[in-house]
Amino acid sequence: MQGKNQHREAVSEAIQDDWEALRSDIRTHAMDFSVESLARLSEQGELVIPAFARPMVWSQIQKSQFIESLLLDLPVPPLFFSENPETYQYSVLDGAQRLRAAISYLHGEYTLTGLTGLTSANETHFEDLPIRMQRHLRMSTMRAVIISSASDSNLQAEVFSRLNTGGTALTTQELRNATHQGPFNSLTVDLSRLPEFRQAIGGGSTSTGNLRDVELVLRYFVLSEERGHNYTISQRTFTDFLQRKNESSPSELERYRRSFVKSLEKCLVAFESEAFRRWRPETGKSDSRFSVPLYDAQMLAVHQFSSDQIFRHARKIRLGMRRLFTSEDFTSSLRVTTANSLDLRISSVVEMIESVAR
Repeated sequence: MQGKNQHREAVSEAIQDDWEALRSDIRTHAMDFSVESLARLSEQGELVIPAFARPMVWSQIQKSQFIESLLLDLPVPPLFFSENPETYQYSVLDGAQRLRAAISYLHGEYTLTGLTGLTSANETHFEDLPIRMQRHLRMSTMRAVIISSASDSNLQAEVFSRLNTGGTALTTQELRNATHQGPFNSLTVDLSRLPEFRQAIGGGSTSTGNLRDVELVLRYFVLSEERGHNYTISQRTFTDFLQRKNESSPSELERYRRSFVKSLEKCLVAFESEAFRRWRPETGKSDSRFSVPLYDAQMLAVHQFSSDQIFRHARKIRLGMRRLFTSEDFTSSLRVTTANSLDLRISSVVEMIESVAR
């Protein structure tokens, strides 16, 4: 009996230690913001809705009913913000739909509709409301729970995940995008939207919901700079790289932009519709499916050559690429995701280009 009691006490102490440690890792405080102040923070860039937060999915009726709740002083759910430790901007973890509904109504972007209480206000823009009601709406408050910049960043990501998915796990890139806002992150988002890139990866005209396309852009930059420096291909490497590069100057950002665009352009010229697709010698056709390992190899290989070298020898490079798929070593490297396999397939493509572009 004594042994059981001692075990129970030890377990209880361990649970309490974990509980206290986790509670100390995350710090929050609450603030009340007027709708007018939230709109001003948004306009000044102090309030950031992640680039790939849920798009506005509320109907006009849902937005209108939310505005009605503010006008009638009905309770509304709190917002959740995280505080950027570098810029002290607020990033919206939860509440983007409510914020967009309130701010866009203040800006006259839609009329109220479907109201069941304040029915006389249906079909009115903000400027059509009586002055007193306009003032009331501008001064209506929304409570925000703010996760302090002193909190552990992994716990901020966990909060974002729980608030936005109802328990469904987000991809690492979705969490990365939400919790590491900055100019370099915005650059990866912008580049992922390039029509020629979207066509090359078979992604359609709009971004994928899990941000796989944005991660591919980030992947190019990480492997371009980190390869050869005792790097590991891990999500942690990607996150650390993004965090550092968010401090880049405008000229550095432009250099990164040009690097990606030029490598993509060279790939599309050299490999045409076969870019990032496995060639099948037995059928004489390329796969329709996009290959991440081949994307790595081709983008990083052409990066080492001038546009003139690639453009003048494009046909020879394309035929040389097809011949590479008869090599068992090369095709095997496409099935493995280690640093050594990445080095092998990049060097194989580089050597092939060197041999035909003399």
